[in-house]
Amino acid sequence: MSKALKIVMGITMLTGGIMAQKMTVHAAESNTRTGQAVRMNGTVSLASQVENNPAVKAAHYQVTQAVQALTMATTAVKTAMSDLQAAQTTLDAANKTLAKNQKIQTHMGVLKQAATDRHVKATKALDEQLATKKTSQTAVTTAQAAVTKSQAAVQVAQSNFDKDNSAANKVTLQTTQAKLKTVQETLTAAQANLDKTNEHVMMAEEELANAKIEVSGTSRDFQMAQRDYDIVQPQAAVNQAKAAVTAKLQRVAGTQDQVVTAQRELSQAQAGLTTVRARTLATLTAAAEKPMTEKPVGERPVVNHSTGTSTSTNQSAPPQATPAKPTLNQSSSASVPTAQRVVTTQPRQATTVLRTTTSPAMAKPVTQQTVPTTATKTATLPQTGEQTNRVLTVLGFVLLAATSLFGFSKQQRRHKTTD
Repeated sequence: MSKALKIVMGITMLTGGIMAQKMTVHAAESNTRTGQAVRMNGTVSLASQVENNPAVKAAHYQVTQAVQALTMATTAVKTAMSDLQAAQTTLDAANKTLAKNQKIQTHMGVLKQAATDRHVKATKALDEQLATKKTSQTAVTTAQAAVTKSQAAVQVAQSNFDKDNSAANKVTLQTTQAKLKTVQETLTAAQANLDKTNEHVMMAEEELANAKIEVSGTSRDFQMAQRDYDIVQPQAAVNQAKAAVTAKLQRVAGTQDQVVTAQRELSQAQAGLTTVRARTLATLTAAAEKPMTEKPVGERPVVNHSTGTSTSTNQSAPPQATPAKPTLNQSSSASVPTAQRVVTTQPRQATTVLRTTTSPAMAKPVTQQTVPTTATKTATLPQTGEQTNRVLTVLGFVLLAATSLFGFSKQQRRHKTTD
């Protein structure tokens, strides 16, 4: 055998060994992932069973109803608060309108009252001035009569003095003349007082006329204010708005009580759901772990190193049938709050250890005799990897043989050519 043929055979054997090692590792990883998937599916299925339980569904329905009731109560509170705000806005507008109308009417009423007071005062002043004028006129008349009488006495005294220039007549004439002068001065003063009184009367009459005009104008304005700025209807609107606000306040209080009741019922429903979940989970977990409690105590797997398999030490005990497990629904959601811990529905069994080498000295433990179908499939996966390893080994030897034959035939052709 030539040196090149030996090199080719060595490379072929090395390549076959490496490929076999990679296939073995790949089979081990695949089996590990498969076991994890089975365990995860068991957990998800248990959670699904909890959620699909009729009692849990009924509790879920109660929680849903409580949530809907709480949502409706919350919406009712928001609506009642909105209605209350609208009623309060209406009340504020009605109060504002009423206050404005009351202010205008009050102002016009004050103006009318002032005009009335002015009219009363002007009337009183005119009456006083007229009384004074009457007194002054009487004084003037009296003074004029006195002047007329004194003038007649002076004429008589002057006539007597002209007839008799006696001292007595002279004294009488002088006396009557002095009295006439005094009476004339009195008449002048009375006339001046009368003139002044007449001026005051004219002023009082003018003031009274203005007061009458003002009273007439303010009365008309007050009537227009009562008509255009009525306070009867705004007052009725205010009363109605107040009643509406009171009713809305009662409505808000009632809806808030409904929210409190709905929250309490929701809490009770959620607590009931948690209790039912826990009870259902405990029941299913006990049912899933029941086969482990029925396992024979004296049964132990014994490894046979010559065959690489394990047998049970309790050969006389017949295999016990595994009790039926609840149906696992893989499509159910796994996010169940009360089922956070990982619980498998399979009995505890020895996990098959994959061999990464082809050494016959390593023992391969097998599973218990009574295992479910899923566990059996998991245990047979390493055997598939081992079969693949054997096939690759055979293929390597076949390739090695073919390469040897190819090299041998090529060497013979060389010898024939050189010969």
